[in-house]
Amino acid sequence: MLYAFGGRNQRFGPLNTVEMFDTWHGHWVPCPPMPTRRAGSAAALLPDGRFIIVGGYDDRGIAEGLLASCDVYDPRAVCWEKDGAKQLSRARWGHGCASLGGKVYVVGGCSLQPGAQPHETSMETLKCCEVYCPQLNAWSACAPLQIARSGSRVVALDDRYLAAIGGCDDVFGRAETQATVEIFDVSTGVWSLLAGELVHPRTTAAAAAIDGRRLLLVGGAPSLSSAEVYRVELPSEGAQRRARDVAEEDEVVVTSDAINDMPDGRMGCQAAVIDLPAPGSSYPMSRRKSVVIVGGERCDVGGGDFPRVRQFADVPVFDVESGEWRTDSPVSMMAARRTAVALCVGLGRASNNPIPQQESVLSETTLLDAPGLGAIPDAVN
Repeated sequence: MLYAFGGRNQRFGPLNTVEMFDTWHGHWVPCPPMPTRRAGSAAALLPDGRFIIVGGYDDRGIAEGLLASCDVYDPRAVCWEKDGAKQLSRARWGHGCASLGGKVYVVGGCSLQPGAQPHETSMETLKCCEVYCPQLNAWSACAPLQIARSGSRVVALDDRYLAAIGGCDDVFGRAETQATVEIFDVSTGVWSLLAGELVHPRTTAAAAAIDGRRLLLVGGAPSLSSAEVYRVELPSEGAQRRARDVAEEDEVVVTSDAINDMPDGRMGCQAAVIDLPAPGSSYPMSRRKSVVIVGGERCDVGGGDFPRVRQFADVPVFDVESGEWRTDSPVSMMAARRTAVALCVGLGRASNNPIPQQESVLSETTLLDAPGLGAIPDAVN
């Protein structure tokens, strides 16, 4: 099953809403709300099948509402444990997160400067990373990134590597958006900057590993629709290739394959790999490897004093086998339009109770008490 945790709604601010896409019946179903409203958080799968939701910010905003707490969701018992895991050593939002080797890694993001008052001007982009050991229920420091990154995406490869993709090196996107990719090798415990760069610098893009060496990268600020398949070349593999290229007098290095644009440009989105029915098939025959793009928003500048922001509830689907975007909408629209959602794949109970497809966005009992946040810097959501 595919889970979408929290995020930020343009009207209601950070959400505690949870939706699960039922891959047996082919629709979204509601789950118990999170005990903490979170946007800009991250989610990962624990070895026992539970989910850990890490950091982010709540309805008090990105400075005063900065979170170090971690809630845990049990899909078997269908219940939450507030503060079910130890707090991060350093509160953060806009970070990357992935499970690898039975542990959970949190990478970069942004936080308040140590000892600073909770104000936006006191925030900084982080190189520091932490790793969670479920057996000890403890976070510890691990090797820092080569480049400070917020709004980057982190995915696991081959049960040995983490890839940190893109991001920006300034909390409000005023500095350089990154086209670089770093690799963390658990056997050496070090981050290495890869030689090959993305075709387009990207922050808050959607990213997913479609196999052990290829990453699908879609969208990102400022509301990009472009997509590419980036081929990871590990440092040892790069040395072998360079030696071969010299022998062949071929110095052209291509790390990305161009693919068709996503139907709508968006930023603040996330991606996950799930199996869906092939074109012409129906649920529950879900055997077609697919990448789904969840959440995000498009910011259109011009035509007034303020940019027009459109948040998305539809879910574009990239078919890995054909290398094309699906036109038959195999994934229904979500109930909640949201940006900066935390996304994760894991076990879940099939349900015959889909979320109504009209814009119920969110129930009154869940959201009417949630204040709006005003302007939020989308470059790192």
